Amino acid sequence: MHRHVTAPAWRRRAAYGVTAALVLSGVAACDSAASTEADAPAKGGTLTVFVGALPDHLDPQIINAALEVNISRLITRTLTTTKAEPGDAASEIVPDLATDTGRPSDGNKTWEFKLRDGVKWQDGTPVTCKDLKYGAERNFSELMQDGLPYVRNYLDAPKDYKGPFLNGNNGGQGIKAVECVDEKTVQYHLKQAVGDFGYVAALTGLAPVRQEIEGKDRPAYDEQPFSSGPYKITDRTDAALTLVRNDNWDAGTDSVRKAYPDKIMIQAANDSAEETNKLIADQGPEHSGIMIDQDVAPNFLQQVVNDPELAARTATGTTGAVRFFAINTRKIKDVKCRQALSYAFDKRKLRTALGGSISGELATSFIPPSLAAHKDFDVYGTNTRPDGDIDRAAELLKQAKDCPKKLRVAYRDSPAIKRLMKPVVEMYLRIGVQVEAVPVTYKTYYHDVSDSSLNFDLIFAGWVPDYPNGSAVLPALFDGRNLPAPGETGTNNYSFFDDDEINRLIDEAVAEPDLERQYKLWGELDQKIMEKAAAIPVVYSVAQRLYGSNVSNVFISPMFAQPDISAIGLKNPSQSGAS
Repeated sequence: MHRHVTAPAWRRRAAYGVTAALVLSGVAACDSAASTEADAPAKGGTLTVFVGALPDHLDPQIINAALEVNISRLITRTLTTTKAEPGDAASEIVPDLATDTGRPSDGNKTWEFKLRDGVKWQDGTPVTCKDLKYGAERNFSELMQDGLPYVRNYLDAPKDYKGPFLNGNNGGQGIKAVECVDEKTVQYHLKQAVGDFGYVAALTGLAPVRQEIEGKDRPAYDEQPFSSGPYKITDRTDAALTLVRNDNWDAGTDSVRKAYPDKIMIQAANDSAEETNKLIADQGPEHSGIMIDQDVAPNFLQQVVNDPELAARTATGTTGAVRFFAINTRKIKDVKCRQALSYAFDKRKLRTALGGSISGELATSFIPPSLAAHKDFDVYGTNTRPDGDIDRAAELLKQAKDCPKKLRVAYRDSPAIKRLMKPVVEMYLRIGVQVEAVPVTYKTYYHDVSDSSLNFDLIFAGWVPDYPNGSAVLPALFDGRNLPAPGETGTNNYSFFDDDEINRLIDEAVAEPDLERQYKLWGELDQKIMEKAAAIPVVYSVAQRLYGSNVSNVFISPMFAQPDISAIGLKNPSQSGAS
């Protein structure tokens, strides 16, 4: 899923034949979620989920960020999904709307799914193949360009197809790439073999949408999509989102979502230090609340780690997420300049600002060590010089033909992230480069910074693999085809990196049918991208998410780099203030 991630607030392997239950390799976690019987979650009550900002999108075809995916799983069911369990199981693919994880044919170029019986929308209407077809076709509309790219990249649609909304250019019509064999059987016809399409089917891009409901008001649908999951949205303000039970969800058709609380309140809380302090106090809504997408604030981290009671209610674990600075290659075209900026970066200093080594390992790649496609390499000497190599950076600056003396650095506007900009300013002054740190609206950050006309030189971001393979990392971040023009938005390639060699190697890796060979190709490609200095990976993130003492079954899911909301419940629902 994606998704983007920011610090400290965050934003996803392949098989062939019938997609197997694939798991992340080496995912470590110390979640405090293995609840004792006495602490086991009970049905009922109100869970309060504190977030940096309310989700920008909940329309399944526009969803991009990890928080959006996490919340969406409460509302929107997908053909397949991953288990709501701690550890390696969290990345195992299982059927959801479908009866299995997909039946490939034609050398993995055609994938068929059959809908299970009894799945309904919130008004009791059955979910049908027609809804799946319409959902898939929506991806091609210009209105959906902020969404994840996999469906647009893989479906064998006409090049001029513009989605089901418009007239002309084959718009407003269906496409043969999505075929309804009957009311409950859908086939997807792909441009090329895709062995891990069963994982793509777990993403919301292929989720069903009711055309007659969505067509009434598309902007409103983005804020309040029609539900096929255990919860539906009843109210939304600028500060809160209210979810209550969907009476037409049948637990007998859903083996994944636990749906313990009667109500879930999603509450905006931008200042992580303030919210950490409230959760430590464990009073009011915080007693039955959890900070989902923001870590324990750095100034409270040692207190939380060293207090057994607080540590016991902190979900900790590797996330699969990588925090990084994208380098705008449309502005900084000289590779030697970009390499100089990479050598000069003091990763140790930035990690200290994040809270020290507890916040994660220093990163040297974009595919994290938790994935089988990861390759060990260290192009810029991070392991030997974590504070940067100023001499090498200065040497490259002399060789570079065009390198800016001032960098505009975009960051997501929150007090916690603002504090991270001070070490960035200091590290680049060492090579005579000034930094202007520019805050960008928290809620719409990733939409906004995907417009290259804003002329940022560096963009602070993060990525969680949408599913456990390199194909869910490198194409999204570095495929330069279909980049938006300046003044337009809709990409996860915040480096605006377009390199013919890299694009060709992405296609080669995606098409490779041998799993082990494919892993090797992704690792080699990761190293080549690092050599071209398209971005600077900083930390493989470790999450530290604090929650109230009435909250149970909390664990970090590698699919969201966050606690999985669909698994969380309350020990004593009567203490949550619910009626």
